[in-house]
Amino acid sequence: MPRPDTPPGRCPAVSRFSEGACRVSGGCDHPFMTVRPVSESWQRIEMWLAVHAPRTFASLSQPASADAISAAADELGMRFPADLVESLLRHDGVARGDGGFAFPGGEVLMSLEGLLERGRMYKQLWGRDHEIIESGYWNPEFLMFAERNVTPDGLALDCRSGATFGALGWHFKGEGTSFGQWASLAAFLHELAECLEHGHAMGWPRKCVPVAWQGALLWEEAPEPPSALRSVFELAAAASAPAVPEPEYGHVPPIVEDGWAGGYHAFCLTFVHGVDEAELLRRFGALHETWRPRSRAEARDDAARWTSGYLPVVRAGSCGQWAFGIEEGVGEGARGEVLRRLSHGSQAVSVAFSGFTRLSFYEDGQLVTVYDTRRAYQLPGEADPFGVFPALPAHDAAAGRLLPDGRAVWSFSEQEPARQRSALQQVCEVVRDHFGIGLPSEALSGDLTSAHVLPLLPAPHGRTRPPAEVAEYITTAPEAYLRPTLGAQLASAAADNGLDIYPEILEAVHRAERDEEHGIDQTSPLGVRLRLILAEAGAVRRCPRDDNGQPLLGGHDIFAWQQRANTARAFIEALSLPLREAIGVVVHERRDPRWREQLVAQLTGK
Repeated sequence: MPRPDTPPGRCPAVSRFSEGACRVSGGCDHPFMTVRPVSESWQRIEMWLAVHAPRTFASLSQPASADAISAAADELGMRFPADLVESLLRHDGVARGDGGFAFPGGEVLMSLEGLLERGRMYKQLWGRDHEIIESGYWNPEFLMFAERNVTPDGLALDCRSGATFGALGWHFKGEGTSFGQWASLAAFLHELAECLEHGHAMGWPRKCVPVAWQGALLWEEAPEPPSALRSVFELAAAASAPAVPEPEYGHVPPIVEDGWAGGYHAFCLTFVHGVDEAELLRRFGALHETWRPRSRAEARDDAARWTSGYLPVVRAGSCGQWAFGIEEGVGEGARGEVLRRLSHGSQAVSVAFSGFTRLSFYEDGQLVTVYDTRRAYQLPGEADPFGVFPALPAHDAAAGRLLPDGRAVWSFSEQEPARQRSALQQVCEVVRDHFGIGLPSEALSGDLTSAHVLPLLPAPHGRTRPPAEVAEYITTAPEAYLRPTLGAQLASAAADNGLDIYPEILEAVHRAERDEEHGIDQTSPLGVRLRLILAEAGAVRRCPRDDNGQPLLGGHDIFAWQQRANTARAFIEALSLPLREAIGVVVHERRDPRWREQLVAQLTGK
């Protein structure tokens, strides 16, 4: 490859492909100096990589030949922009692998052969598809030159004759191709050189900054200054009247049939022994200020209003020694975390239906068994459901099964609706006969005591692994440095994602530093705060609109609430795991581009 000290110069072969070989038309939208030629920008990029990221520098490939470039352009029947030719004559792509060169969005420079292969494929797929072309999704004279690993997304050049010739844009699967950020590859590479030399942010739609780590170039999202976020819950509290319920897309008329399932297409029916409906709602996490009698229609509407935060509604009643809770749609009562709490000192059984049937049985906070019509095997901790409930219907041939090597094989074919309902009714009969629950079908009709519930926190799963580049530091760090490091990383993650505004979060960080925080009680101030954050993020994902159809939140609000939710989940994990595992979880939520340096300094005491 050209050495980083190779002086930039014109390539005599460039003029064979387009006029104005090293002249750059247009400009870029970044307030830098005049755009420089491609070779000059590549020289600056190479010099920076050679000093700061030698592993990445070594991944830059040798030049392509002028004859090969000419042949590729002829085969694709298009005129290559001079900038692309000059770049290929500098580097024919990059070597793939750990530490390899990539652009800020993760796009990898394609070789001439890769570029040609992609061009052939797209011409075959879309070359004569008038709808694709007219919509702007793709054009036979667009040319992808950098691709993202494992996706068809990438950077493309506009090779159509005219004012936009040579413009650089993005292609996203399902969205199409857009231009307008850079007028040329020369402008793009010029900004990249400036970005590396001065540490500027670059990219679209989210900007990234360069980080040199262990001889490789990495890209981290540029941190954004903290700003006030709009909150669905705060907007709801300030609303003068309930919002109109959002329509149920795909809603179908009720089914008329006997039994508990009558009239419901998707529901979760949960029973708890030895408690009344008030205690059942409390264990569900009911918000006391929302308690009131509701009909099925009222509950469904209240759960579909943004002014209620889209919080689920549970309607409750009693039948003999059992209290029951009915939820329409996907229910909280099907979650293991909820059933553990419901069954404390008692028994809890739930039947959930949504095309498939799931029966869950818990006793005194412990899982007993789960029967699911979609799978004919047990997960760890589950007893054989047929050993507990012998009368359950057998799984059909389409149910998922375990292979001898332990892998699960799932079938995505669906049962006929009549068979789905038949299996559901058989499961309901098993629950009725086994537990002696004589719930009359009319018990679910009319007004029932009900409340919105603030969903309980998910249980820690302990499956998150630390980023590979810092795993060894975490594994080998002296024990004395672990707890201070965890406290520092929790504090930084909270600050990075805007959670340091909550006193409960700051107190949890201090308690973790003092080894006083182990697990999270659902009803503690910290537990309630984390539940609120997760519920808020769930409401934000619904993209609520006002009565005029205008969005209540912007894209920044939506993205930031998801980051807060991810950080809340990291707190749930970290405060329940051994120290090394906890640190490995928290660092995934850091936003400061220097987080690796900070972590290593903390783990080594430097």
